[in-house]
Amino acid sequence: MPFHGEERIWVGVVVAMAVIFLAALAYAAWVVGLQVPGGDVQLVEPQKALQELKPGVREIAPGRYEVTIVARMWQWFPNNITLVNPVEVKFRLTSLDVIHGFQIVGTNVNVMVFPGYVAEITWRVPQDAKGKYLVVCNEYCGLGHQNMYGVVNIIRS
Repeated sequence: MPFHGEERIWVGVVVAMAVIFLAALAYAAWVVGLQVPGGDVQLVEPQKALQELKPGVREIAPGRYEVTIVARMWQWFPNNITLVNPVEVKFRLTSLDVIHGFQIVGTNVNVMVFPGYVAEITWRVPQDAKGKYLVVCNEYCGLGHQNMYGVVNIIRS
């Protein structure tokens, strides 16, 4: 069955779009270095997350921090984080009960937090970042969702 003139044009457009999309994916993967998150996933029993993960802030090297946060309907543990001259911050997050969304407003930090799974995200803090940054839950988690917020306080000396 032969193609008509307009059909050939549309087939050409679809094939060209598919080639462009695949080329963009290849460019992102090999040239830019973007990869799908993978590797080892740490699991934790939600009821024991507070005891096992020990939420808090740890400075592992000058300017390098590891912040462990546990979410629970309608609060973060800890909800007030102070970082002095941070260069890089690794956030480790889990939830005790439902799905939450961890977002630091005005930055590119935004991750979904699932019960039983430890999500990790690394933030390279801009040199001009200072002051207080609002942390919100951007995934509806119940009636008190609007009260689930915290603060990341960056101090530069």
